[in-house]
Amino acid sequence: MIAKKSENILLIILRYFREGKCLEAIICLKRIFSGKEQSLLGLDLEYTLKQLKLENDSEACKKLIDYARLSHPGWVDLLCSLLQYYVERERGNANVIDHFENLFKNTKWLLDEQRSQIYQYLCKQVVTEQYKIVQIMKRKAKDSEAVKRASHAQETLESKSLQIFQEMGREVNIKNMQKLKLLNANQQMKIYFKGFKFDRAADCDKVEKEQNLLLTSPKQDQITYHYYKGRILIFHSKFVDASQHLTQVLQECPRTQKGLSCARQVLKYLIPINMFMGRYPKKELIEQFKEYDLLCTSVKQGNIAGLQEAIDKYRTIWIKRSLLILMDQLKVLCYRNLCRKVWLINQKVNKIYLNQFQKAFQISHPQNSNPTISEVCCIIANLIYLQLIQGQIYLNNQKEVYAITLSPDPFKNRPHEINWQN
Repeated sequence: MIAKKSENILLIILRYFREGKCLEAIICLKRIFSGKEQSLLGLDLEYTLKQLKLENDSEACKKLIDYARLSHPGWVDLLCSLLQYYVERERGNANVIDHFENLFKNTKWLLDEQRSQIYQYLCKQVVTEQYKIVQIMKRKAKDSEAVKRASHAQETLESKSLQIFQEMGREVNIKNMQKLKLLNANQQMKIYFKGFKFDRAADCDKVEKEQNLLLTSPKQDQITYHYYKGRILIFHSKFVDASQHLTQVLQECPRTQKGLSCARQVLKYLIPINMFMGRYPKKELIEQFKEYDLLCTSVKQGNIAGLQEAIDKYRTIWIKRSLLILMDQLKVLCYRNLCRKVWLINQKVNKIYLNQFQKAFQISHPQNSNPTISEVCCIIANLIYLQLIQGQIYLNNQKEVYAITLSPDPFKNRPHEINWQN
């Protein structure tokens, strides 16, 4: 089909829908969502609806070969919803939220084998549009009240998006379109992660309960799933499993511009959790992620002051990546490495007085230049409880000082073997 330049783009999309030309339809839809079809703003809704209905029942449809001959009133509803949504979005009107819901709920008409690619594109567009609406509303706002309404719209859109995916999920199950189930779950997890609701995101992860669902889903959806699964496992302090999922994503990222961008996103989380397994990034990698330079060096050396400096300096980054709690767990790892250095300096003896650890803590943490024996006892007792040190604290009655008796290999347990939820 050759389209005229002046022809209504909605009519062109309708023909592509009808003929099952998914890629061509997606190209046109991308132009609309990116705001490049300003001519739509001047269209009359009733007249456009009539045009679409006439086109859908036209003689041209009857001339198509049998496998492509297909018309459906749902496509007309979808394109009318698209027009209404686009106009309200570009104007920054508050009632765009209702049109947003109508548009994406109408995508169920695309749930057939021939047009599932278009459905998948629109499904992924939900979260993107959710944030674009708020941006446009804020840009068009003329007073402080309008800005507040735009900010409040974010929460409403998040709720609407989840309702859309729940309805889509029911339709996918009814039609038993197995390959779309994982896409639906991934998009819900994306919404929860954007809203920092990690506990709710974990509820969406039902993939492992459905046999072969992960293996039968498209590769791109598998990669997305492993990324979010890894993030959820970080939240639950299961670093070994998280590392496995994120490493798999890294290995399967395509060597394209988009794939490299995906790899960078994964490494932001993989670098800190790999430290719990004694894997520290190489110099070439640190050059790309400067925020991890001081952090990795400090943890490896047992430098408490350096670690605290790295946490404070890049605090906004750790908060944005939801890694601030992980930074506190790295402090425990840093203390463990510092205690191991004291043990090595003492030639791996099995009995060390706590005042030696006290001196090490003074040097390593100048801001707390005079830690008491009680504080040292508390820190080491926690390390013993977490099984990061194999030993026992006791009071030497003769000298009235605290000491620790260590097992032959007190640091044999690796940090990743520890149940950090303790």
